[in-house]
Amino acid sequence: MLNRVLEIHEENRYLSLNRGFIVIQHGSEELGRVPLDDVGVLLLSAQSVSFSKNILNALAEKGCVSVLCGKNYTPQSMVLPVYSHYLFAKILKNQINSSLPFKKRIWQQVVVKKILNQALTLRLCGKDSGFLERIATTVKSGDSDNREAYAARLYWKSLFGKEFTRDKDLEGVNSFLNYGYAIMRASMARAVCSSGLLPSLGIHHENHLDQFALADDLFEIYRPIVDYIVFNLNPAEETELNHEYKTKLADALWIKVHTSQGDSPAFQSMQYLTASYVRALEDGKAVIDLPEWEGEESGGGTK
Repeated sequence: MLNRVLEIHEENRYLSLNRGFIVIQHGSEELGRVPLDDVGVLLLSAQSVSFSKNILNALAEKGCVSVLCGKNYTPQSMVLPVYSHYLFAKILKNQINSSLPFKKRIWQQVVVKKILNQALTLRLCGKDSGFLERIATTVKSGDSDNREAYAARLYWKSLFGKEFTRDKDLEGVNSFLNYGYAIMRASMARAVCSSGLLPSLGIHHENHLDQFALADDLFEIYRPIVDYIVFNLNPAEETELNHEYKTKLADALWIKVHTSQGDSPAFQSMQYLTASYVRALEDGKAVIDLPEWEGEESGGGTK
């Protein structure tokens, strides 16, 4: 599987499955075919798309995540693969039995890494980052002082200007961020499931309506990668999120990061990250292998 993103963004399209290919049609006209094995994320951003159930089943069997977007590219739901992981029951038991101090220490590591990645984004964009690096050193277990939110307020103003407000319902920069996050989040959800973890059992996020809490927790460290790409695309409020921009945002999945297994594209590093969380649960040691991003460019991988 090439882990490419297949987006259906034009209205009135019909998807079907034929001999290992996803067939895209408009009325009776066939518009194209995509090999099932090439797809890692199916992103349905159009509002009037029809498809047969066997497509979702086939994609799930391949480990693909299907994302249904609402307004402004905000994910409304996901179809996740339910793996028959040979250790699923054991891993689930470990998730349920994990202690609050254990989860707090894991969350501390995630927040520190997220803030340091935000600092790196600022440096790469030619801005001062020292204040974020200092904040990262003050994060306590469980981020009890909410350093994450404090850092975010300063970070957004520094990156996109004092007038910027991060609001998923706004256009321009916010819609670009929504799109990039949706793809990254879907890839993380896929990694969580493939490691035999239950995505609704989070580390920090505990909203009972959030079925992807664990994916949202671990995905936090990848957000600054998307921010970096959006900054360099430099969209104005009236900028249309066209195919060219979408391709560049989707290629965030292919940006190289350093892992305990060597250099890997971001989507592969998610698999190593979730596997390390499984080991931490098993060993009872609150230490996970967080990837190191140094600002490398992507290798490309979007349809």
